[in-house]
Amino acid sequence: MILWILIATVALTLAWLLLQLSRQGASSQIAQARNRVSISCETIRAGALRAHLVASKNDVATSLSSSASQAVIDLALNEEPGMEGGFWQAGQGVVAYAFPTYDGTGIKRDPPSAELERIVSIAQRARDSASLITDVRPGLREAVVFAACPVESDSIPLIAWTLKRVPIFGADVLNQLLIALGLLLGFVILSGAWLGWTITRWRQQFAQVSEQLAQAERLATLGRISAGLAHEIRNPLGTMRMKAENALAAPADVREVRVAGALESVLSQTARLELLVSSLLALTQPFRVERKPVDLYEWLEERRQAHIDTALKNDVRIDLVIAPDTALLAQRTCQFDPVQMARVLDNLLLNALAHTGRAGVIEIGANRLQNGALQLWVADNGAGIPVELRHSIFEPFTTARPGGTGLGLALVREIIQAHGGKITLVETSTGARFEMELPWHAS
Repeated sequence: MILWILIATVALTLAWLLLQLSRQGASSQIAQARNRVSISCETIRAGALRAHLVASKNDVATSLSSSASQAVIDLALNEEPGMEGGFWQAGQGVVAYAFPTYDGTGIKRDPPSAELERIVSIAQRARDSASLITDVRPGLREAVVFAACPVESDSIPLIAWTLKRVPIFGADVLNQLLIALGLLLGFVILSGAWLGWTITRWRQQFAQVSEQLAQAERLATLGRISAGLAHEIRNPLGTMRMKAENALAAPADVREVRVAGALESVLSQTARLELLVSSLLALTQPFRVERKPVDLYEWLEERRQAHIDTALKNDVRIDLVIAPDTALLAQRTCQFDPVQMARVLDNLLLNALAHTGRAGVIEIGANRLQNGALQLWVADNGAGIPVELRHSIFEPFTTARPGGTGLGLALVREIIQAHGGKITLVETSTGARFEMELPWHAS
C-alpha cells in the first residue's frame, strides 16, 4: 500500500510538472501574450478617449497633445512588464512611444526599427477595419506579438498599438524536457502496473504457500495426535498382555490367583481406554452450549464438595473464594452451561489434586472483571507445570500427570471457547493457576 501511494504521488507530481511546463511552451506563451497586448491596446485607446473628453470640456484642444499621448501610454503600460506601445497617425507615423524593450545601449526613445514596418502595417489594417487587429512575427530567439486598435474619434485620428516579445530561444530544450518527463511518467505508470501484477502474483503464491503450510500443520498435528494416541493405547494393551502372559505361565497352584489379578487389570485398563475414547469423542464433536441462570456460589460449592473426599484423603484443603457482591448478583444474572462448565472445573481440580502434595491448598475463585466478564480460576501451591510443557499445555496428549491421557486441558479449552471465553495459564511463583474469562450473559 505504501509503494502504491508513493508511485501515485510521483505520477501526480510528474503530471503536474508536465502541465506547468506545457503552459510555458512557445505556443502557450504566444497565446497569453496575444491576450495581454489586446487588453493593453484597448486600455491605451480608452485612456486616449478619456483624455480627449477632459480636454474638450476644458476647451484646451481638439486633439491630444504629444505630452498627453505620452502620459496616456505611460499610465496604461506602467503595470504591464515587458509591454511597449504608442500611437500611430497616418502621414506622421509613430507620434508617441513608451517602454522600449528591444536590445541596445544608451537612452532609447525611438520606436523599434526592426518592428516599425510591422507596426505601420497592423495600424493601417486596424484603421481600415475599424477594429482590433493582432499579429505575430515569429523568430529564432523570440516572437513578437502585435496589437492595434483605432481610437474611434473623428477629432483623434490615432491608432493605438502595443507589442510584447516572447522568448523562444529554449523552446527546443523545453520540448525535449517535456518528452523526457512524459517518458518518465510513462515509466512510473508502467512500473506501477508491473508492481500491481507482481504483488498479485505474490499474493497468489503466498496463498498457495499458506495453504501448504496449513496442510503441513494439520498433518503435523495429526501426527502428534496419532503418536499420542498410539502411546496411550499401547500402554494399557501392554499391561493387559503382560498380565495375561504371567497368568498363563504361572504354576498350577498360583494360576487361579494370577488369572483373577489379570482379569482385574484387564478391567481397569479397559476403563482407561474407554475414558480415552470418550475424551476423544468429546473433542471431535461440536459442543452445544445450553446456558442457564446459575447461582454461582452454590454451583462452585457443589464442584468443591464433589472432590472434597479425595482432597481429605491426600490431606489437601480446597478453598472457595468469591466476592460477596459477585455472588449476590450472580444468583439471578450469571448464565452459562452448568454441565459443560462442571467438566471444566472437574478436570482442573483433578489436575490440581494430582500435583498438590500433602498439606497443600487448592483455591477455586470467581470475580467480575471491569469489562463485565465473569472470571473463574483454579489455583494450587503444588509442584506446578514444567516449563517445557507450558507453551503446549492445552494441546492434546500433553500431560505431566502419571496415568493422565493429556486430553483433559484440551477439552477444557474447547468448552471455554464454545462459551465465547478464554483460558490462560498464569505465571506464578509456586504451583499452577488457570484463569477463565466468560461473557456475563444477563437474563
